[in-house]
Amino acid sequence: MIRHNEPPSFAVKAIRACGLVLLAYTLAMTFLVPLGPGLDQVEVLRSQITEQGGQYELRIAGLGTHFSTSQPKVFITARNILDGEQTVLSATHLKVADDTHLLCRVRLPKVVPAMSWNVYVNGAGDGTVSYANGFYATGLEAAPKSGLKDDKYVLSTLQEADLPFHFPFQPNIMESIRNLMLHVPMWFTMFLLMGISFAQSLRVLRLGGNPDRDRRAVAAVKVGLWFGVLGLLTGSLWARWTWGAWWVDDPQLNGAFVTVMVYAGYLVLRGSIQEPKLRERLAAVYNLFGFLLLVVLLMVLPRFTESLHPGKGGNPAFSSYDLDSALRAVFYPAVLGWMILGTWMYAVALKVERLRANLDEARTHRGSWRAQLMIPALLLPAQATQGGQLEALFFADGKMPVVVGVAVIIGVGLTVWWAIHLRRIRQLQLAWDALPSTDTTSEADSQFSDHTPLQDADTTNP
Repeated sequence: MIRHNEPPSFAVKAIRACGLVLLAYTLAMTFLVPLGPGLDQVEVLRSQITEQGGQYELRIAGLGTHFSTSQPKVFITARNILDGEQTVLSATHLKVADDTHLLCRVRLPKVVPAMSWNVYVNGAGDGTVSYANGFYATGLEAAPKSGLKDDKYVLSTLQEADLPFHFPFQPNIMESIRNLMLHVPMWFTMFLLMGISFAQSLRVLRLGGNPDRDRRAVAAVKVGLWFGVLGLLTGSLWARWTWGAWWVDDPQLNGAFVTVMVYAGYLVLRGSIQEPKLRERLAAVYNLFGFLLLVVLLMVLPRFTESLHPGKGGNPAFSSYDLDSALRAVFYPAVLGWMILGTWMYAVALKVERLRANLDEARTHRGSWRAQLMIPALLLPAQATQGGQLEALFFADGKMPVVVGVAVIIGVGLTVWWAIHLRRIRQLQLAWDALPSTDTTSEADSQFSDHTPLQDADTTNP
């Protein structure tokens, strides 16, 4: 019988309070810090091709820009198809429509050093914003020696950015880069919890003899699975409005799904074995292989295959192209805060496991009493939405609704988890109170009845 009568220590309370503060800080910064300026779209409105070359009228759309007041200049660059030397040309006939839209013209000769050109806009305050491969010089010819004279002097006249604290702008990702503080920590927390379960399974196999080690392993897996499912749901939503599909053939995404299924199989295995000692050892062995598979599928394999995720298959990692000091100031506290919350949830899940074990032991000790526990069911009805309306909704405001959707999924998921587990604790306590008393209780039974289930299963020091 498990007895943990000590209240949470000051250190545990302080760590949990720190975790809540970090999460509050994370949510506030995620939604309140502005996104830096950037270019959302470059469109060729008209083109005119003659024997002398081509003239292109471009429509440039920005996000968070200040074209009306920044006195912008537009220039384009391309690299020679042979030696990679950069060519710079200035655009002309600039016409600013508003803070986020402007028109300009680009004139190119018949022979150009490359067909694809990057577009840049520089202005006071915003600094330089760019759009890679902004337009394609249709109708012209590319040759290593085009004889095109460039305007590299424009690079010496660029104005520096003067912006408040902001998140970096990334084309296509845009506002949804904020999901870095919401979606990614789900997987960090899952890793931590599955690591705890792995360590406890090792102790089961090496030491044995104490069923509480097995309870710790299964409690960690149950909470880790919850974070894994939240990671899959939020990742699917983010992928839909970044990569164009709810699910893509990506090795890390597929590996995450397989990992969740493997750990779901761990719970199925436990439920199929009735003999406690055999269940503990078989589940521990399964858990060891499950964790090794987790490491291979999510950390090793994606780095050697083509992947859409940053840092995989040659795709640059966040740390090298957009995890700047502003994102680090929020991302690292976010990961720590979510991990602290995950370990807190692990303590609650372990409390449930110990309460259930104590109650089962008491039932066996006292004979014929039986309790029925009702497990609440969660139904999430799907509401059909027209595709066009959904596109307009989630692409609005630089994909900010995607961030809101991810936050809602995590908020609802965690709320449901806490509601389920707090209800289970109350049900187990009521079942304990309903146990019939006897006149011939043993000394051990008498000691057992002197403690409430909550005291006996307190998991302050799991």
